Amino acid sequence: MEYGNLAIDESYDYRHERRRKKQDNNKKSKRNQEQMLNRKKNIRRIIAVVAMSLSAGFMISEFVTVHETRQQLAALNKELSEQEAVTSQKVFELEQSIDLDEIERIATTRLGMQRPQSHQVIYVNVKSEDVTETTAGDVEGVGNSLAAFFKSAGSHIVDFFSIE
Repeated sequence: MEYGNLAIDESYDYRHERRRKKQDNNKKSKRNQEQMLNRKKNIRRIIAVVAMSLSAGFMISEFVTVHETRQQLAALNKELSEQEAVTSQKVFELEQSIDLDEIERIATTRLGMQRPQSHQVIYVNVKSEDVTETTAGDVEGVGNSLAAFFKSAGSHIVDFFSIE
């Protein structure tokens, strides 16, 4: 630029200056576009990292829940086996405490009962509620076979997708 003279210099190429300004503007807009693309890429990366972190946290919490449930199941199974042992011991003690000779003595002396003789017939009445009738068709029918197949297939599918 020249100072002092306001006349338009004919030899100066104003078009070159305009081109240079356009090129500068194009360079600035390209830089701005690149910066916007980089920002978008960074935002996408951050979103991907957050999504992966959330899914990993969810998976870890599910594994912890499964592990805690298995521990509770093991504790309950242990308690069940202990209670079964106590029950078995109590049944044994009860069986040992019953004296069949004493029961027979009380039945014959105090209640006046006597053993049946060989020519006597003894009838026992059983309530109909205590009897279960099952026919071969119920056990071996096609419907039961299909139901067993689907039940088995369902349990295999659940086992396949279960977390171990």
